[in-house]
Amino acid sequence: MVEKDIMVQIKGMHHRIKRVMQQNISDYNLTFGQLRLLLVINKYPDASQKELAEMMKFTQGAMSLAVKRLIELDMIKQVPLELDMRYNRLVVTDKGQSMIDNYEEELEEIDREMLKGFSDEELEVLSLFLGRINSNLDGMNKSNDEQNLEI
Repeated sequence: MVEKDIMVQIKGMHHRIKRVMQQNISDYNLTFGQLRLLLVINKYPDASQKELAEMMKFTQGAMSLAVKRLIELDMIKQVPLELDMRYNRLVVTDKGQSMIDNYEEELEEIDREMLKGFSDEELEVLSLFLGRINSNLDGMNKSNDEQNLEI
């Protein structure tokens, strides 16, 4: 059954991509969740910690642990809000920004390596097929209340 073979290949690609990416972030002692949080903080600098937790689908406990770890690694810092000193805003540090910049460069290199050997026409066809798969998945997600966190 060709459908099963395709799904096995997609799952295999996902696993291998995740492994390559984990190797690239292991130097920073980050998990994927922590990295994703760092990227979301960078993209939404005015969001509260509660709003970030909702975007990430983190519990408050998981969010607190991730924030604590990113602070320990000097990737982010807490800055009191000027309007209400009881609350803090999360800010990416210079070290965190440097990590993000390096990570984005590594992602571009991974993308190039994954797609090398494909012609422009083949890439366009592949993009159409993957877009259709994503549309099918969106159609299956009836409670499409998740924010699209393209980071």
